[in-house]
Amino acid sequence: MNLRTLAFCLLAAAASASAAVDPVLLNLVMPDAKILSGIQVDQSVASPFGQYLLTQIQAGDAGFQQFILATGFDPRRDLNQVLAATNSDGTSTSPSVLALGRGTFVPSQILAAAIAQGGVITPYKGFNIIAPPAPAQASGPNTANTAVPNTAMVFLDGTTAAAGDIASVQGAIDRYQNPVTYSTPLGQKAQAVSITNQAWFATTTPLSVFLGGKLGGTGLNSVSQNNLLQSVLQASGGVNFGSNAVTVTGDAVTASGQNAQALCDVLKFLVSMIPSTDPKVASLAGSATFTVNGATAHLSLSLAEQQIEQLFMPQTGAKAKKARPAQLR
Repeated sequence: MNLRTLAFCLLAAAASASAAVDPVLLNLVMPDAKILSGIQVDQSVASPFGQYLLTQIQAGDAGFQQFILATGFDPRRDLNQVLAATNSDGTSTSPSVLALGRGTFVPSQILAAAIAQGGVITPYKGFNIIAPPAPAQASGPNTANTAVPNTAMVFLDGTTAAAGDIASVQGAIDRYQNPVTYSTPLGQKAQAVSITNQAWFATTTPLSVFLGGKLGGTGLNSVSQNNLLQSVLQASGGVNFGSNAVTVTGDAVTASGQNAQALCDVLKFLVSMIPSTDPKVASLAGSATFTVNGATAHLSLSLAEQQIEQLFMPQTGAKAKKARPAQLR
């Protein structure tokens, strides 16, 4: 375990509440963002499924404990919310990526730990940007120089952190020093979907572009290339970790009601093609519902918390369930 763990905690949470996205984090997003996603970490961890996931973390791992001691940061306890943003439209060769976190940090201790491990510290407008140690370079006349990773993080204060490519981190610092309210349509959609979900996403990127080539050889990949998904102008969705069930919802705004209905029909067909030999997969497919409201196609999926555990942790579910404490926070 090393200092990359801290940046990883911010970036990984990003890929999904009773409180909307933190406006402080939202105002740090790049103005040309196309995709936003977030998670209310503290509320998610407090849910039954969150408690179950915590049992999967090896709390006794020496490396993890060493990381906590060195940085004073325990992501299970000290990370409250994560917001991830990118301006990628599915065609960019080097899109900007930014992960923002709210929690309880001890910047001076984390900075000291980074220096002790060879981290690269770069001053920028009064802040210390932390980058991973430069990779070792092999010696020899024909050896090419190894590029330093273009990733970094910074602590804007004791409760706010930013991680991503260096240019995006510098941009976050600029916006922190000169705050401007992020009031774009994407920001408004993010606020709306984050009110009812602990993990969520919102995008103004057409799904035909966003999903193109990302689904491998599955049937969904061919669907993403046709005219149907090209009619999806924007999308949003989220996960709500309830006390008894986990609910997944999604909305796709299309060009017309006819397209919305066609999209639902295609999704229903794809779900019907899922093999029913595995009872866990069959229950997942059978719980999905698709409806149309005007030009919007809506997906809803609700599973009992026990079903979710069995679906994602089939080998350790029973053991972990017995080990789950009443409250880990």
